[in-house]
Amino acid sequence: MTDLTRRAALTLAAAAGPVAWTAGAATTASASPAAGAAGGASWTRLPDVPANTTDWHDAIPVGEPYWTQLGLAGPIAGAHGDHLIVAGGANFPEPALTATRANTLGKVYWTDAFVYDRRTRQWRDAGQLPDAVGYAATLSTGDGVLVIGGEGFRGGPGGTLQRPAEKFADVYVLRWDARRGRLERTGLPPLPRPMSYAVAGIVDGVVYVAEGGDFVALDLARLDDGWTTLPRWPADPRSVAVGAAQDGRFFLLSGRAQHADKSWTFYRDAYAYSPRRRTWERIADLPWCVTAGLAHPVGRTGLVVVGGDKDIERWNLIEHHVALRNAAPPGSAEWQRHNDVVTWIYDHHTGFNGELLRYDTRRDRWTVDGWFPGPPPATTPAVNWDGDLVVASGEVGPGIRTPRVWQAEF
Repeated sequence: MTDLTRRAALTLAAAAGPVAWTAGAATTASASPAAGAAGGASWTRLPDVPANTTDWHDAIPVGEPYWTQLGLAGPIAGAHGDHLIVAGGANFPEPALTATRANTLGKVYWTDAFVYDRRTRQWRDAGQLPDAVGYAATLSTGDGVLVIGGEGFRGGPGGTLQRPAEKFADVYVLRWDARRGRLERTGLPPLPRPMSYAVAGIVDGVVYVAEGGDFVALDLARLDDGWTTLPRWPADPRSVAVGAAQDGRFFLLSGRAQHADKSWTFYRDAYAYSPRRRTWERIADLPWCVTAGLAHPVGRTGLVVVGGDKDIERWNLIEHHVALRNAAPPGSAEWQRHNDVVTWIYDHHTGFNGELLRYDTRRDRWTVDGWFPGPPPATTPAVNWDGDLVVASGEVGPGIRTPRVWQAEF
C-alpha cells in the first residue's frame, strides 16, 4: 500500500465517525426553492448538470445547437468539501427505436466528469474518467467520493449494442483538487468480485457493501486485510436494492430479483446489520417496494427513502413484451406489435414513487414524510453533503433521465 493510499484510507475512516456517511466552460444558474414539497424537508433546486462534451460517435449530436444534458442514470455522485462531483453514468441519446430505424449504440456509458462549486454556484468541466462507469455504489466522505464497482466500458465511452457492458470490481476515491483544477483518483483494494447496482454504507470506519447474494466489508484502517465476506441477510438475494448506514447499523431495503421462469419479484422487506453484534435483524417491512431508490440518514435515528419503483405489474408487462419483441424477426408484424406495446407503456409511464418514506430506527416504524419536489428519481446515489441530501440527475422513467439536481435540508 502506498503512503497516499494509506493516508486516504485513514482520512476516510476518520470522516465516517461513529455514524456513517451515505451514499453523484462553466454553467451558471441561481438556485431556487421548490414549491409544494410538503413534509420535513426544505428543497432547493441547484443548477442542472451540464451537457456531455465527448463527441465520440456520429449517432450522438454532441455540439449541435439543440444538444443538452439528457440526464444520467447511475452516475458517480458525491460531495467533497465545497464541491459536488458528478461523473460517468448512462443514458439513451439516440432517437427512439422503430421498425424502420434501428439504434446504433443502445445504452451509452459516459466518461465525462463535472464539478459544482457551492460557493460560486457554477458547474465546470472536470475532464474525463479513465473508464465509462455507471451504477457504482458511491459514498461521500471527508477525503473524497468513494466509488465501489459499477459497470461500463474500459478506456472510453461505449454503447451496449456495440458490445456488452463489463462489470467492474474497482474501488477508488475521487477528490477534486481545486488548486490544480482536476480530479484525483486513489485506488483501494478491489471487490472480491465485479459488482454493479450494489449498495453501501460506512459504520465506524468499515465499508459495508451488499449486492445479489453477497455482503462484504472493508476496514478502511486495515486495507492490507482486503475485503471480508460476511453472512448474508436472512432472505432472498436481490439487486437494485436501497442501502444506507444509520444509528450504528447498515440497512438493506427492498430490491428485486428475477427467477428461473423469467418472472420478477419486487421486495418490501428490510433488514439491519449490527457490526457490534455481527447479526442481521429483520425490521418493519416497507409499505411498498422502493427498488432502485435512495436512502439518507436524518438526525440520529431517522432514515429517509426517496424515489424507487413499486409497480411490479408494469415491470413484468414491459419485460414480457420486450422478450417477445426480441424473439420476433426484426421489422416483422409481430415485432411491430410488441414494440408498439412497449412504446405505449413507456410513453404513458406515470413515474416512480413520489412519496418520501421516513424510518425511525428506535421505534421500528415507517411513515410518509412529504413528496419529492420534481419527477421522482431512481438509479442515482444519495449524496450526503454536510448533512443535506443531494439528488443529482437519475432516471425518471424507462429510458428517460433528468439533468435536475435537488438539495434537501431536513
